[in-house]
Amino acid sequence: MRTADRTFGLLVVLAVGSSALLIALLAALLPRGFAFVTGGVADTASVVAVLVLVLATFGVTLGLASLFRQLLATLSLIRMLLSRRVTLSRRVGDIAASLDLAGRVDIVRDVRPFSFCYWFRRPRICLSTGLIKRLNDAELRAVLLHERYHLRQRDPLRLVVARYFAAGLYVVPVVEELVEYYSVQKEVAADQDAVRAMGGVRELASALFKVLPQADDVDLGLLVPVGSLSATEARIEQLVDGHAMPLVLSPASIALSGGALAGAAVLAFADGLHPALLTVPGLVGPASLLLAAAASGAAHQVRLVVVRNSR
Repeated sequence: MRTADRTFGLLVVLAVGSSALLIALLAALLPRGFAFVTGGVADTASVVAVLVLVLATFGVTLGLASLFRQLLATLSLIRMLLSRRVTLSRRVGDIAASLDLAGRVDIVRDVRPFSFCYWFRRPRICLSTGLIKRLNDAELRAVLLHERYHLRQRDPLRLVVARYFAAGLYVVPVVEELVEYYSVQKEVAADQDAVRAMGGVRELASALFKVLPQADDVDLGLLVPVGSLSATEARIEQLVDGHAMPLVLSPASIALSGGALAGAAVLAFADGLHPALLTVPGLVGPASLLLAAAASGAAHQVRLVVVRNSR
């Protein structure tokens, strides 16, 4: 639980700091970009400024548009599932009431086994009839305890905020890696909360194994991984062996992020943006570092859109 909270705190600090630095950079580059477009000034500083601005605009627009499209698809999925809502059974209602979840649980008619926490302001829990049929009372209680953690932590909202950071700060790729790690850690934290309340791991582990054969058949958009009963390797290892998953950032991601932020800092606060600081692409210099991160991030955003559209 603490690992997830620390990761989110680190994510917020990094996102806010990076955003402030990139906004300062944007303010410094805009006059040169405007001069290049209107007056045709073709010095190295102006050309690089325009390249950075174009790549930044393209990457941020693509990333946020992709996130917005996922949000719409997820909201549409929730509405579709809720159109199949059925009356809460006495069995589920009694278990929910014992966990202080009365009035916060919905059951939808679906043969696929899934559960998730949804909505932002006042989160709710959704269970499928397929899941309920597979689980005994103890297993169902463990699942509701898991989802109760997400509900109390407002994790649907936190996940969207984290995804927004990743989409907007594509030139700082460690942000996306932190988001992925945070998402898994929230699932682990919810598991640990359920295990403590149940007094053991058996019931939750049994529930995970029962839904494992059909885990890949359930596509819940942005509801995954937060709030979904997904049987991931990290969760199984944590439950069975107690092995914590360390935060591992790729060397390439660290290099690109460090280079981008260092380059942005020099370019944003260098007096007058001296041309000597704006090395042409391909040579070592702050602009080149920023361009490399921007180009890599933009290519990554394109790949994400292509993969999502091909599903």
